[in-house]
Amino acid sequence: MEKYRQGVSLLEPAVYRIRIQGILDKNWSDYCGGMTIEHEGDPKRYAVTILMGRVADQSALIGVLNSLYDIGYPILSVEYLEAG
Repeated sequence: MEKYRQGVSLLEPAVYRIRIQGILDKNWSDYCGGMTIEHEGDPKRYAVTILMGRVADQSALIGVLNSLYDIGYPILSVEYLEAG
């Protein structure tokens, strides 16, 4: 298993996609680092909210993830999209 992607840095800005279980109101965008908030649903499973946006570094990413945890949303996935 690869520990890191070549070119990905802990200290550089990057764009991420975070998927959480449930419906997070779009008004929470500022609380989540200014990420865009979209919703998708799977009738066979559960509602999913997708947050996508640029964060300053991985420390800021951890801050967003902790915020989601604090308000009670299970995190389904975190995906690095590109350097930002």
